Amino acid sequence: MFIVYSKTAIAFVFSLLFILCWRNRRTAESLLAQHNWPWLLIFWTLLRLIPFVSIYLIFNFLPQSDVANYYYPIGVSAKMPGIPYRDVYNPYAPLYGFWMAIPLLVWNSTKALVLFLTLVELLAVWLTCRAYQSRFSREERLLRALLYYLLPLPFVMAVLSGQEDVALWIFALLAIMALKDDGSDYRCGLWLALGILSTKAVFILIILPFFLLIRQPLRFLAGLATPGVPALIFLYVKTGFLFIQQPMDEGQYLKAPNWASLLHPWTSGFIDPNWPIWTYVGLVICLLVGFQALRLRGPHDYRTYFPLFYTATFSIMTVVQKNAIANYAYLFMLPLVFQMVDFRNPKAIFGLLLFNIAASVHPSLWWRIGQPYYKTPGEILSQPVYLLEYSVEIFIVGYLLYLVVQAQKQLKAPAAWQTQRTDSVP
Repeated sequence: MFIVYSKTAIAFVFSLLFILCWRNRRTAESLLAQHNWPWLLIFWTLLRLIPFVSIYLIFNFLPQSDVANYYYPIGVSAKMPGIPYRDVYNPYAPLYGFWMAIPLLVWNSTKALVLFLTLVELLAVWLTCRAYQSRFSREERLLRALLYYLLPLPFVMAVLSGQEDVALWIFALLAIMALKDDGSDYRCGLWLALGILSTKAVFILIILPFFLLIRQPLRFLAGLATPGVPALIFLYVKTGFLFIQQPMDEGQYLKAPNWASLLHPWTSGFIDPNWPIWTYVGLVICLLVGFQALRLRGPHDYRTYFPLFYTATFSIMTVVQKNAIANYAYLFMLPLVFQMVDFRNPKAIFGLLLFNIAASVHPSLWWRIGQPYYKTPGEILSQPVYLLEYSVEIFIVGYLLYLVVQAQKQLKAPAAWQTQRTDSVP
């Protein structure tokens, strides 16, 4: 349980730092405005690089979990170069291993992967600041970036767990920028195709709004097809259907927290979460939530409604996907901080921090108490730690549903949210 206690302590420390910065946000913003320093690089150095050096070089801890069991063997195979799915088990997209091979060419260690993924996160933060430059001042964007870096969940996911989910936001932003800043439907489709081929299959869920933004559908589809069609042909010739089967097999594992883990103690006698139909039901629900977000977009600029669509879609996905875990919240932390959070509202800040603490600790807690999948309410009450774990599940799923509702509310009230600033007084 050392990992659980460590993550809990770190989550509370970062929460206190976040509160300190949030309470003094006007002073912080003034400081950021006075000095034209490379602040994002400074934030990364202080809040990512120095902790990385301390944990992995000075104390010589080794990355565990996905980094050791998936990323490293997939990256090593790509270095050879091997064929994904055929030569190594790969629940990710076909190009994922080649991205993981980049740091391994320089430093053949699982530690290199964690450091590389913090740089991927830095790229995501920089692109987000760039995407919001027409909405917020430079100091406002930097303050939001600092507040993001001080949240417990991004730190735990980036430095302690080495998660890659933030990469989905990168490819989404690149596609938006290609479409709106450069006016290129083709490059928009190209970035989306690369996102699908480089990250996870769930990336396909966010393609829907782009059909409302493009002006030349054929060029957009050509962009999708340019890397997509050759990749599909190559994978089919070399692996058969393994490139579909392996990611789908990973999706069959029952994890927590999600609808299945919450309801199973009450419905285990007549509902089997292993039924294949639940996968398709979850997909339909995700699409319906996405359609609803797009229906409510009204006069919103794409910079407003796309982050809300993105957050709502992946929030509901984390609830309805039976193999979902709290790590998936890392997918939308950046749009959540830059778009949704009302920094004038102490209750919103308290909820955000509580969710970050819970989502940071829960995966390790659930894993180390034996990955319980309760069959009866009595089993939950049989041990205090089970009751604690199940209570955390309820809160995480509840907050994710709250985000879906909040995204829709903000789409109904565009003017109020387009002018929100962190230093505004209620």
